[in-house]
Parts: sequence; structure tokens; C-alpha cells
Amino acid sequence: MLLSVAIFIQHLHWLAPAAVMFGAAPCFLMVWWPARVCTALLPKRFYRRADDFLFSTYLRLMLFFFENCTGIEVMFYGEVDALLSSEPVENAIYISNHQSTMDWILGCSLALRRGALSRCRYVVKDGLKYFPLYGFYLNQHGTLFIQRAGKFKAEKAKKQLRAMVADKMPMWMVVFPEGTRFNPELKDVISSSREFSRKQGTSELSNVLYPRAKATQVCAEELKDYVSCMYDITIAYNNTRDVETGRRTASPGMPDFLSGHTSKVHIHISKIPVQEIPEEEEQFKLWLHHRFQLKEKLLTNFYSCEDQSKASFPGESHHLPLALRSTFPSFLLWGGSFAVCMAFKEARSIYWKTGLVSFVVGLAWVSART
Repeated sequence: MLLSVAIFIQHLHWLAPAAVMFGAAPCFLMVWWPARVCTALLPKRFYRRADDFLFSTYLRLMLFFFENCTGIEVMFYGEVDALLSSEPVENAIYISNHQSTMDWILGCSLALRRGALSRCRYVVKDGLKYFPLYGFYLNQHGTLFIQRAGKFKAEKAKKQLRAMVADKMPMWMVVFPEGTRFNPELKDVISSSREFSRKQGTSELSNVLYPRAKATQVCAEELKDYVSCMYDITIAYNNTRDVETGRRTASPGMPDFLSGHTSKVHIHISKIPVQEIPEEEEQFKLWLHHRFQLKEKLLTNFYSCEDQSKASFPGESHHLPLALRSTFPSFLLWGGSFAVCMAFKEARSIYWKTGLVSFVVGLAWVSART
């Protein structure tokens, strides 16, 4: 009985950091709302700088838990020098294979190491705009909410991207071309992807899904004169291969990370100058599929290793620990704010009212703009 309780408690280790991260959201909005009002009559660049700074502090809070607290090893391969370059931070498009809710956190991890954390913008599923508090804020921050398949509204996305360029918005645009997560347990999704590959006359993929090019192509088209490169990222998680069957298993989610069940992540980096990205739509589709064929080879090599504790990508690996000083101040700021709000009656009242008002206003706002 005691052993069962101990195991249960061990599995709930993720609840405390999750409570701080999500609980700090109303605290964040308690600061963001006044900043938005105070900069409303000023040129947009003043609001943008304040907003980008605030958002980067919240992302650092998340990275504090996911990297510094878990002690996870993040191993980098490929063009690591591009990540650590002393050159000025560039505007860029970031694409990656998609297999876990952790993928976007790792995008933030790379952005922080490049000095581009405050530039993070996202292309995400349209339904996420209704996510309480976060959906509304991300809409304000420059996120593109898109519908998949035949419902994708290209002109709407182009209009938003042009407005972002006109506003000279700093940009690290994160896109997951697969459109949904690769999960070996979802056989129908994988089968559908392979069937689509056959219809397109291209090779089938086993470790990634067929990339849906439209949203990525629209970003590349509209941003070709604004960004200087594309970071093409391939991610692999350890302990995602069944030792008995040799088959790939589902990648870890946030609870797995926060509970310490994942000890190592492997990230391969390719930096592509924007001039090398095809502009014509059909050529871009073929080019993007080729990029995912390269991911397929990397992941096939990774999962072919019998001893998954030694699995890696080809080439030299680099372990680049995230310095505590880059994330701990954000933990003190937002974790402390959340603690204060919970400790005092007056603060709790403001906290809950801010959360409720933000939820109602946010829901009305995104509904009106649909």
C-alpha cells in the first residue's frame, strides 16, 4: 500500500510546476493589461518591445522548470555554430518535426540560446485561440491561428503576415508543417499520411508525417524579404523505442518531462539561407518534402540503435546546458507573484477578477475576429 502511494506521488511531481506555470498566467495578464493601456496611444514599437519582453520572461519561467529543474540533457547536432553565432540575431522561420506537446518548448529553448526568445511567434491550430487566457494573449502577440486542409484561409494569413512585416515585428516564426503530432499509436493518422504521399507520387515516410506545405509556403512567400534564413530542426526523444519489439513508442508529453521520465533530447540543426527556398508553390512542396525525407533518414538512424541510451544523430554532439541565471529570475518574478496572489485575500480577489475578465474579453475578441 505504501509503495503504491509512493509511486502515485512520484507520478504527480509534475503538478506543482504545472500549477505555477498555468497559475502565473493571470499574474502575467495583471501586468500585461496596464502595459497595453499605457502604450495604446504611443507608436506600436513601444507596445511591441514591452510585450516581447514580458512574454520572454514567461517563457523563461517555463524553461526553468523544463530544463533547469528536470536536469534534462539537450544534445545539439549539425550547424550548432549558427545557434551560438556572435552575429546579430536575425529574423527567421523555424520548422520542426512534431511529435509531442514539448516540441514548442524546445523551439523556445533554441530561441533562447540564439538570443531570439522575445521574437517567438507561432503558427498553430485555429481551435487553440479559444484556450482560456492563452488563446487571447497569443492572438495579441502575433500568432497565426490557421485551419487545416481545405479550410486553410491563405489570404487571411497573408494579410496578417504583411501587417506584421509593416509593423517591423521581430520574428522567430515557429511552424510545424506536419499539422498534427506524429504518434505511433495513431495508426489511422500515419496510414492517411502514407496514402497522401502515394497520391502525391512521393516516397512514404515512417518516422514523420507528410508535410502539409501551404501554411509554411505562405510564411516563406510573405517573409522572404523580411527573414534571412530558415532553421530546419529535427527532434528525437530518448526512451521512445520499445526494447522488446523494437518499435517506436509515443514521445513524452509535459507531465513526463516534469516528472523526470525523460533524461535526454537530441536536436539536429540545419540553417538554410532564405535565398535557397523555392518561391514557386509546387517547387516549394517538393523542396519541403525533401527536407522531411532528410528528417526521416536522421530519425531512422536514431531508432535503429539497439541501445537507445546510446542513440544519437550522426556527427559530433554538443551538450549546451542552460544557465540558471537565464531562467531563475523569471521563476522568482512569476512564481513569487503567484504565491503573493494566493497568500493575501485582496490579491486573490484581483487575481481571480483579472483571470475572469481576461477570459470573457478574450473569448469575445477571438469569436468576433473569426
